[in-house]
Amino acid sequence: MAEENLELSLLCTESNVDDEGMIVDETPIEISIRQMGFSQSESEEIIMEMVEKEKQHLPSDDYIKRLRSGDLDLNVGRRDALNWIWKACEVHQFGPLCFCLAMNYLDRFLSVHDLPSGKGWILQLLAVACLSLAAKIEETEVPMLIDLQVGDPQFVFEAKSVQRMELLVLNRLKWRLRAITPCSYIRYFLRKMSKCDQEPSNTLISRSLQVIASTTKGIDFLEFRPSEVAAAVALSVSGELQRVHFDNSSFSPLFSLLQKERVKKIGEMIESDGSDLCSQTPNGVLEVSACCFSFKTHDSSSSYTHLS
Repeated sequence: MAEENLELSLLCTESNVDDEGMIVDETPIEISIRQMGFSQSESEEIIMEMVEKEKQHLPSDDYIKRLRSGDLDLNVGRRDALNWIWKACEVHQFGPLCFCLAMNYLDRFLSVHDLPSGKGWILQLLAVACLSLAAKIEETEVPMLIDLQVGDPQFVFEAKSVQRMELLVLNRLKWRLRAITPCSYIRYFLRKMSKCDQEPSNTLISRSLQVIASTTKGIDFLEFRPSEVAAAVALSVSGELQRVHFDNSSFSPLFSLLQKERVKKIGEMIESDGSDLCSQTPNGVLEVSACCFSFKTHDSSSSYTHLS
């Protein structure tokens, strides 16, 4: 009963209505855009507060060192978990915010909790739990736990097992589920880069979210803070559309909260490893399975171009 209450307490229920009170269907990307952004009235102080707090929502400092050191179990486990989360988000039409949040939970958990080696089922269970928690935070419709486990996984878990893992994740993350990710900033940075502080188009936001989601595939982007990644993505996407490049003129006082050289480095990584950006799908829908980004891992000469 307690586990059922836990699941119910985490389930976000909301409805989308128009001005006449009629329910309006939205695509995953439209829901993500509506949930993610800042209104024009929101101030620089809010961004400052987020930048100050974002470190609380990052993996521990030695996590990326462990990944880069060649910890085979950790690297393979993270890759397999990411592959499954990516596929499940595609099948259930979860938005990019949900994917990024699930990976944030996964990386933070793995950075502070050592799992037994040689037991792949534990990593799969963790992936299911992280996606379940993220979906309850970001999605308006969440499938039953048994139905969440798509893609012919090697292991399928009962709801009670997933709920126990959810509780372990919650405890290890200190119940900080409203994590600050690059998605949290992207609308703000895109708007600040536009003329007259104009609200960015859904197409521009969708393109940015595709890049953000793809940076999660490799491990090198874990070195950077969410605000830095978001600023670099905004510059990269806007540069592609408006011929703005990563030179000194791009780093206006709007980015005074960030370390310019780090943002520039991320931008160069994006343009070097992910220059073949996904084409936009009709109506701004993000089809993650169609993304064709290639991000190199630190300890491998090869790269994986898509997840399947």
